Amino acid sequence: MDQEETKQDLPHEPESQNEIEKLTEKLNQISGELSTLKTNVEKRKSETTTLKILFYTALAVLLFGFIYTNQTLQRAQHNNLEANITALQSQINYNLLTLQKKLHEEIINMEKPKRGLHNSIKDMNKALSALQPETQTMDSLIRKLQKDSQELSNMVRREQKDNNFTPEAVP
Repeated sequence: MDQEETKQDLPHEPESQNEIEKLTEKLNQISGELSTLKTNVEKRKSETTTLKILFYTALAVLLFGFIYTNQTLQRAQHNNLEANITALQSQINYNLLTLQKKLHEEIINMEKPKRGLHNSIKDMNKALSALQPETQTMDSLIRKLQKDSQELSNMVRREQKDNNFTPEAVP
């Protein structure tokens, strides 16, 4: 039986040798594929890292650009606001100077003695009261002008009373 078994083993040896060779080829093929996959995975990992770096760099650049643009826009708005305030102040000053000039001309050019300074001041104060002030500054200047004109009127009245008052001799 030993011989028979050896005979049976001998014909199987080439077949098992073929199988071993096939398995070895498959193993080599799988090893090559694994090596290729490993290379591809490393390449993909490198690409992924590069993409992450690009993404975060782009995000940082966009954030910096947004902050810079926002700051520049705020600075421009601030300068525009200052220019508008300056323009409004000069317009208010011009309006007040015009009112002052007209008032001065009206006081100088009073032709009717009956009308008098007091009536003119009352008319001016009525006209000033009818104005709708655009800002608080203008409102305070109008109130100051009304107050000063009232004081002027009172001062003129006092002077007129003092001039009309003639002291009498006491017996």
